[in-house]
Amino acid sequence: MATRSVIAKLDSKGIKAVYCHNDGYLEYNGKLLSTHYTNENKVDKLLVEGDISSLGREIGIKTDFNSSCYNKGDDFNYQCKFYARDRGEKGTEAQEFKDDIALLDSDLVSMSNGFVYLYAYGTWYVYDNQTIKYNGIVATYKFIELEEVLEEINVWVVG
Repeated sequence: MATRSVIAKLDSKGIKAVYCHNDGYLEYNGKLLSTHYTNENKVDKLLVEGDISSLGREIGIKTDFNSSCYNKGDDFNYQCKFYARDRGEKGTEAQEFKDDIALLDSDLVSMSNGFVYLYAYGTWYVYDNQTIKYNGIVATYKFIELEEVLEEINVWVVG
């Protein structure tokens, strides 16, 4: 069973988002994004390719979807597998949303197991669906900095 996620970017026009089928959990996709997708241009290139089967360290080049050529030595997921580029599927383009509320209310997020990664202002954020109260307003979501979460996980795993 796959751990699905959404990978998105906020800019002046709104949010662009894609579906990612495999390894959406923090320790894999979260770590890859925070380590290898820190450049806004690389994030844009990732989103241009559309929905992702599996995220890799590099965007890579067109390769047969069922090929093991996604590997580079022992690095199993060296490059990404995309549904359109590598399997020829249609209708897998990035979706656009006016804001984070529209994104979080979308079908794209409802099928993603709750892992939503958002690149904004030069930083990765991850969706946290715990209820919070702010100035008397109750919200059922928030985005928190991904680096903080990964540090917390590392401390927890090590400690």
